[in-house]
Amino acid sequence: MSDTDPEIHRTSDRLARRTPRPLRMRRRLLGVAAFLASVAAVAAVVLASLHVHLPFGLSSTPPTHTATDGATGTTGVRRPINTRTITVSPLGSLATPASRMAAVPFGTGGALFFGGLDASGSPIDTVQNFQAATATNAGTLPAPDASAVAAALGPNIYLFGGASSTIYQLTGTSFSVAGSLPAATADAAVATVAGTAYVIGGYTGSAELDTIVAYTPNAPGNVTGSTTGTATGPATTQIVATLPVALRFPAATAIGGQVYIAGGSTAGIPSATVYRFDPTTDVVTTVATLPHARDRESAAALGGTLYVIGGTNAAGVRTRAIYAVNPASGAVRLAGILPLALSDTTAISGSGEIIIAGGLSAAAAPSAAIYALTVSGS
Repeated sequence: MSDTDPEIHRTSDRLARRTPRPLRMRRRLLGVAAFLASVAAVAAVVLASLHVHLPFGLSSTPPTHTATDGATGTTGVRRPINTRTITVSPLGSLATPASRMAAVPFGTGGALFFGGLDASGSPIDTVQNFQAATATNAGTLPAPDASAVAAALGPNIYLFGGASSTIYQLTGTSFSVAGSLPAATADAAVATVAGTAYVIGGYTGSAELDTIVAYTPNAPGNVTGSTTGTATGPATTQIVATLPVALRFPAATAIGGQVYIAGGSTAGIPSATVYRFDPTTDVVTTVATLPHARDRESAAALGGTLYVIGGTNAAGVRTRAIYAVNPASGAVRLAGILPLALSDTTAISGSGEIIIAGGLSAAAAPSAAIYALTVSGS
């Protein structure tokens, strides 16, 4: 066969251009890896664009815990994943199912619950004493009431607002009028710092409130004829700060001498903002933002962490979500879930646990359930 045969020339050219086998294998592997990476990237983009709905307000992409220290909230610095485990377990039942009760810790790991709304949406006058997994009817309020708030200050318990502006003092089993808020105040939040109760936001019956009202019983003062010079004067009630916006249905608790205020609604629109109120300066700042707006939620502190529990979202749907807010950094994470979707619950910090009681279920029926929220891990 002649050297001028075209087929011979084509074969010789291919052989001359052929790459050694090891190098060819490496190139093929690199090509396969690049293909797989592109497939993964396309899948991620598709999932994000579809906004795939997962339970409890989660998105199709893993949550990123991003925050820095300070009062301005998240700024994009990745934090280690928190390994604390939240457990919500049955603790007992109310004697009378109700939502929007006022409550204070009482006894040994127990609580007192005041008033609330019954199945018809009407206020009740029942005082329920919860001890050792059992709640009993222990008395009555001066009048049926709901959406009031309560605080334990010294040896006494105080009930603020509800259908009126009245502040009641409970001593033993008797109620007496101890003062008055600046306006009728329902649907507020309350937190206690150093013997003072702070009543936050609320609703007058016609307008939402942006006030933080401080109530101090027997405020320090000088009394003529005192033999010690440290006798106590009259109680004081005063507006000490205003919120950036009016808030109805917020939740609040105190941690480390600061008051944290979560969620609530303004003109019927739920909020995702978490504020911090400093009683020493009377300054309100934004500390965090919840992943989803909430109102009609409850909140309590445990182990130096703020827990925001249940509530309704922007669509008015009740939720099972429990968010944990780090008060130092402003980091927020989905920490756990309730056994069922609930709004309008009452939450108080107990001995090593948060007691969650009552509320409205997805069917808008008042709940009799009492749960214990506990935390394990670090």
